[in-house]
Amino acid sequence: MPHASLIDRFYAAYAARDADAVAALYHTDGWHEEVAMSKRRMGAAAVAAGLQGFWQMLPDVVWDRQGYIRAGDHVAVPYRMTATFRPRAEGALPRAIALDGLHLFELRDGLILGSKDMWDLDLFKAQMG
Repeated sequence: MPHASLIDRFYAAYAARDADAVAALYHTDGWHEEVAMSKRRMGAAAVAAGLQGFWQMLPDVVWDRQGYIRAGDHVAVPYRMTATFRPRAEGALPRAIALDGLHLFELRDGLILGSKDMWDLDLFKAQMG
């Protein structure tokens, strides 16, 4: 089950906040799309840069995977994400974030060709305040 190992390495690199390790799991022309924000990062380097910014905003973020579903070269991973949002505004208090989401992976030759992250933008904004 090479796909299971690849997905495990993906989440281990997320947990370690190792953007370079995440990027190494993608094809050099791979991509990641934040569906809620209509934003796609093209190339492994852009994927890594996006993660670094994300981890600055939510430094204690955790993904609790809820299993996965494989269909050929595609894998879906439902998750529950929890974190603390730390606003930049002076005097603003940190806020707890909890979102259900879904990562969709397209795999090719033992690497990630592309991934999509799906979650509720309105719920995220409401929790951020």
